[in-house]
Amino acid sequence: MNNDQIFKDRARVLDEDLAGRASTAGADALLAEIVALERAPARRRLLPPRGRALLGLAAAAAAVAVIAPVMLSGGTISISPRPGTSASATAGPTARQILLAAAVAVEKAPASGDYWRTATVHRWMLTDPTRSYVLEGGRSHELWRAKRPDLKYWRIWQDLGIKPATPQDEAAWRAAGAPTSWRYPEDMKTENLFSVPYGGLLEAAPGERTAERLSGKWQGSAGDLAGEDMTWEKVRAIPSDPGGLRSYLEERIARLDLTGSGMDAQEARANILLRDCVGVISDLPASPEVRAAAYRILASLPAIRAEGETADPLGRRGQTLTYQEEIEPGLFTRVQLVVDPGTGLLLAEVRTNTTELANGRQAELRLSTSFEAIGWTDDRPELPAQRD
Repeated sequence: MNNDQIFKDRARVLDEDLAGRASTAGADALLAEIVALERAPARRRLLPPRGRALLGLAAAAAAVAVIAPVMLSGGTISISPRPGTSASATAGPTARQILLAAAVAVEKAPASGDYWRTATVHRWMLTDPTRSYVLEGGRSHELWRAKRPDLKYWRIWQDLGIKPATPQDEAAWRAAGAPTSWRYPEDMKTENLFSVPYGGLLEAAPGERTAERLSGKWQGSAGDLAGEDMTWEKVRAIPSDPGGLRSYLEERIARLDLTGSGMDAQEARANILLRDCVGVISDLPASPEVRAAAYRILASLPAIRAEGETADPLGRRGQTLTYQEEIEPGLFTRVQLVVDPGTGLLLAEVRTNTTELANGRQAELRLSTSFEAIGWTDDRPELPAQRD
């Protein structure tokens, strides 16, 4: 295959891929040709296999960007980059290229099983009640949703303990007497904190692994999407092409009452569209094709930019994608998505704020969810003795 034909074919396949029509086999074959082209003697640059594939995909999507720019119809939700940000932060693969690669990969995931399992590790940072130092805590969580009526729904969790977030925070904590529990007043100001356990008690010691059998409203539940409780039947009816999925989500988002939010309604709906796409990928027991369509919608959003390879909170390597989210009028949080484009797995979602402590120090606060497992399994949950 000559170079001109490769460029024509890569444009055709990725153009089709944006509409969700390219076959996995066709995309894989084309990527192999692109990687072979990138290995030509004039391009003597050694990259690991995953890097070569991403580089080939980067070149392919760049060609498509010239030939077939994304067109948005009237009334379609669009997220634009914040002033002062660029669509591409690195010379490596762009966000669009990474997300399209993840879309192709996730289509190969298992399409059925006895349980839809999500296993996560949540980590959070919070100031102590006096705002003298920052604490960091965490919780592991597993949710086993049973598709078969003869199987049970289970939730398994464990509090992982609380400690000062940094050596500087540890010094302030020791100066305060090294407390092992913290009670928060009900009138404590939230300000830039992600959450405050009003009137609640936090304890430093980790908890026991605990299981809870879920019943009642959980029976037959497949989660929620765009503010709507989803049954297994509703999930099966979700459109599996990017255009259909986007219309499906936008129709439901338009029903939400956002008048009390104090934010621009169009901007708020754009943020909800992005979050709902992430929710389809990370939580909803949708088909591999629907999850791939969600990735392709994200690939069309100009607000998301790539920041290169990094480690997620569990130390796994992935490609980092970043955008800004308005959580209150005029208050923005930085959101990072860490994606493994080779498997299509969303490794982590990390939100970052800064807050001012009592001594004037600016402290960084992070709220993260790391995804250890997302998808179908025929395994059974390993239930601890401790039951709630």
